[in-house]
Amino acid sequence: MSNARWIVTLTLGVIMFGIGLFVAIRPLWTHNAVFLGARWLDLTFAAVFMLRGMINVRTALNRRQARLAQG
Repeated sequence: MSNARWIVTLTLGVIMFGIGLFVAIRPLWTHNAVFLGARWLDLTFAAVFMLRGMINVRTALNRRQARLAQG
């Protein structure tokens, strides 16, 4: 994996997690206003994006570490 590819994967993971976190905590300052039309849809979107973001970050770090171990 090239250096740019693991950085892009890591960056996308952090951005996805951030978007999911934003959608999840947004009702705290908008007085329970929904973002995507329904509360369940907001929570599902947030959960999926946060999970996918964590997976991207973990994958990028594991691949980088494996590549460094190979030499």
